[in-house]
Amino acid sequence: MTFADELWSGLKSALLPIDRHALARAVTERAAAVLPPGERVVAGHPVEAGEQLPEPPRPFRQQAFSAQRTTGDRLVDGMGRAEWGLHRLNPVNAVVDRWDEGHHRDTPQLSGGWESLAGQLAAVLRPRCSFRYLSVLLVTGHHLHVVRVRLAGNRREPMAGADAVEHAWRVERRQAAWVRNRTDVRHGTHEVGFVDGSRVTFAFTVGGYGPVVATFPRRLRHTDPIS
Repeated sequence: MTFADELWSGLKSALLPIDRHALARAVTERAAAVLPPGERVVAGHPVEAGEQLPEPPRPFRQQAFSAQRTTGDRLVDGMGRAEWGLHRLNPVNAVVDRWDEGHHRDTPQLSGGWESLAGQLAAVLRPRCSFRYLSVLLVTGHHLHVVRVRLAGNRREPMAGADAVEHAWRVERRQAAWVRNRTDVRHGTHEVGFVDGSRVTFAFTVGGYGPVVATFPRRLRHTDPIS
């Protein structure tokens, strides 16, 4: 390849947009590969936290890809834990924190508290993470799964060398009561309700999510009441 060809190839790569649908298919396949034996994928698609979904309190917030973190990352975490410990030594802070952790105030994005099924899913979709990654919602015969796939640093080839995958969450499908289309908020935004009465907003990152939505027992429009 001549210098001119290499130059044109680099410019073309920089100017052309990433095929987000191809990326969605690739991360979904990568995520499905880490499911336990016997789990057959019915549908799957990348998802993210819904707009304005609150950040989980510290006890409920996960650390994503902890095995991939460097010594420097762990040092910073240690400093953060020390600062948190000093914060909690103040009895007033400790009481207020325990109240906040145990008495989540419902919002349009999350209802039911952080220990509810919706709260668990919300926390999974808002972890601490210093890497680029995508979360994938996988529907199998009996479960809903969320799997995180770490992306490469190269934004033009996000799957190049992206071999870090971690299973983040699982719940039985029968625990999901309904899903509601909230594209009135933003394209791809949906709300899922669980049998414990909790609900949370999330968003599909790109089109083509119809097969996942079709697996829920009840599918509501944004104008339909929740009952």
